[in-house]
Amino acid sequence: MARTKIEVPEGLQSDYTSIIVSYSNGIDSTGALYWALKHFDRNKIYLLYCDTGFEYPENIQMFYKTAKFIGVKPVLLQHPKGFLKLLLEERFKWPDMKNRWCTAYLKTGITDKWIRANRQLLGKKCLFVTGERRDESRGRAKLPELEYHSTTLKTKRVADFTCHWYRPCLDYEKGKMFEQGKELKLEPHFCYEYLGRCSCMACMFMSNEHAIENMKRYPEKIKPFIEAEIKLSHTWKKKVGLQELWNQCLDIDDIEEKEKGIKEKETTETNPKKGD
Repeated sequence: MARTKIEVPEGLQSDYTSIIVSYSNGIDSTGALYWALKHFDRNKIYLLYCDTGFEYPENIQMFYKTAKFIGVKPVLLQHPKGFLKLLLEERFKWPDMKNRWCTAYLKTGITDKWIRANRQLLGKKCLFVTGERRDESRGRAKLPELEYHSTTLKTKRVADFTCHWYRPCLDYEKGKMFEQGKELKLEPHFCYEYLGRCSCMACMFMSNEHAIENMKRYPEKIKPFIEAEIKLSHTWKKKVGLQELWNQCLDIDDIEEKEKGIKEKETTETNPKKGD
């Protein structure tokens, strides 16, 4: 795990050789990016996005577009199996509050691995920046502003590498993050039009109503996860399953009609008629 719970007594430094901003396309990580841009040269900044395999299909393109627009280096990370295969082949149960394997495997684990594999690129002193806010949850309310990252080497036997983890947005309100996004001329993720938080398309912390809304918009993306839920006989949440929400959100004929239209569109785009 990336957290060490060891605070940095000397505080934030000014001589970091590299800055990694953990980015999700959401407004809080946009605030973290805003802070990094205000304090460090862009040529030191890496914008890091973890694709869990359960993200909005537009997210990767949005991520690269942001990195190019801002002028920082993009780093896209993906677990070789992704959410669905991990669920079906290794975990066999959906994540919950006590076992958030989705974060451990699909974000933290692959991020730590990338940092360790790229120490030479990152230099001797790295700063890892994230956008948590205290008012998001009781757990985040207790987070320290600055601590050592677990990729820090305790000795110089292998290499000389220190990584600090900084959370510059802990005491900001959500509205402040939107303001900072506007200053960067970045449009908020479209999910904020109907959701309060930018997360996976059916995050366990998401309300049932919000999951239903995403089912309506992305039925072809959600359906494989419903099939996995049925196969494992383990529901998305303790008292409610995705299958139940699927049955609520739309008449099945409407869903199938939408899927048919999407497939026809994909076929047309892949195999255009001659003369078009």
